[in-house]
Amino acid sequence: MTSRSLLAAAALTLLTAGASALAEDKPFTDGMIAYEQQNFVEALNIWRPLADAGDAKAAYNIGALYFEGKGVERDPNLALEFWRKAADAENVDAQHNLALTLIAGDADGRNYQEALHWLLRAAENGSPRSMYTLGKMYLYGLGAPRNYEAAYEWIGKAGETGVPAAKYNLAKMTRDGIGTEPDAEVAFELYRRAAEGRHARAQAALAIRYAEGDGTPPSEEHALYWAYRAYKNGVESASETMNDMSEVLGQEAAKAVMAEAEIAEAK
Repeated sequence: MTSRSLLAAAALTLLTAGASALAEDKPFTDGMIAYEQQNFVEALNIWRPLADAGDAKAAYNIGALYFEGKGVERDPNLALEFWRKAADAENVDAQHNLALTLIAGDADGRNYQEALHWLLRAAENGSPRSMYTLGKMYLYGLGAPRNYEAAYEWIGKAGETGVPAAKYNLAKMTRDGIGTEPDAEVAFELYRRAAEGRHARAQAALAIRYAEGDGTPPSEEHALYWAYRAYKNGVESASETMNDMSEVLGQEAAKAVMAEAEIAEAK
């Protein structure tokens, strides 16, 4: 397990004042306008006094400028300084990005313990992606002793908020009895929810559950349906289940099932 695989697959997103911005947010909004016009130096000059005065959103955005080298020379260490200011003010985006940077070691080296601290703060502040990454940290013993129960709890909370990857990993843990008692039926339901959320590996796993009757009555049609969708979403190994189920169902029935799956993928 590498630290990179823990990172959320999302680029930095700057914070905005929101649709219901008040008059006092105008300077911050002016900075956003400058940023959107790619006037990064002007945006920095607008946000800097706001950040110095304690504006967490401005501090977060300045950190993003330094991290990406927009309008300034790229400086991940200085980015971390501004994100720490915003994180101390309970800015969830800053807490999460600070943690990911510490995990990846993109600034002054990896620091799993501090990353765990900020992930916990962000998770307690309601960040689903932080809940998920926090659970993975406990699962692999990064920043703290391995704790399967805590891993299951936090990955489960992320899954409840609708994170498909969390549901998929929770399904695997439930299947294998990691952090909880093994339960094939509960695992199947979690795989199903993740698959419906378009998680490709969950779709492939769900196809196998249907093919083998693991946690659910066996169904060649459902197995082929989900294997086809997984294959279309890049899981090449799902072709084995597709071929096996197509052989059992016969050419015409298999074509009908795959046509239905094709329509579902197009939605």
